[in-house]
Amino acid sequence: MLHPCYKDQRAAIDWARMVLANKERFVILDTETTGIGRNDEIIQIGIIDLDGNTLLNQNIRPQKRKAIPKDATNVHGLTMDELINCPVFSELKDILKQTIGHRGIIAYNAEFDLRLYKQSYKVSGGFFPNGNWHCAMREYAQFVGEWDDYHGNYRWHKLESGDHTAIGDCLATLAIIQQMAQTKKLKRWYAFWIGE
Repeated sequence: MLHPCYKDQRAAIDWARMVLANKERFVILDTETTGIGRNDEIIQIGIIDLDGNTLLNQNIRPQKRKAIPKDATNVHGLTMDELINCPVFSELKDILKQTIGHRGIIAYNAEFDLRLYKQSYKVSGGFFPNGNWHCAMREYAQFVGEWDDYHGNYRWHKLESGDHTAIGDCLATLAIIQQMAQTKKLKRWYAFWIGE
């Protein structure tokens, strides 16, 4: 199937290539949480570099939540018993500052991870990054090019190769970035006529 807008696909490919050409400027981050609501918290955080090296893989004890809903446990497998002796979010201040610093953060569904990061920070304190957040999910949707008339935008895709661990999902996100970067750009429409 042809992409509906070659410019959008080319822009996603350019983004992925830019990221991989500037590896030192970015990290990939993923979280597992107590849920998706406004009072939920991060209970696992993973951060890798753009070579796939693990920089941080940490379970976190929530401060407000006294139990993890079964629906959330069914997704990521984490229980409160496993987290009882883990640090709270604020105790990761130094390692998060060292790991992220001023670098840009790439996440698959960055809007969600940023919101949960803010919520956990609000409850616990600690380190809040001031680098830009980049959404690999939106870039990938633009790359694939399946138009959603209802939302008036490209359809978002689940992170199919992720395993619902923070590090596993970081690695799956990196694989998608690499896939996009290695894709040959579609020719512009006029290139077919002039033999470009």
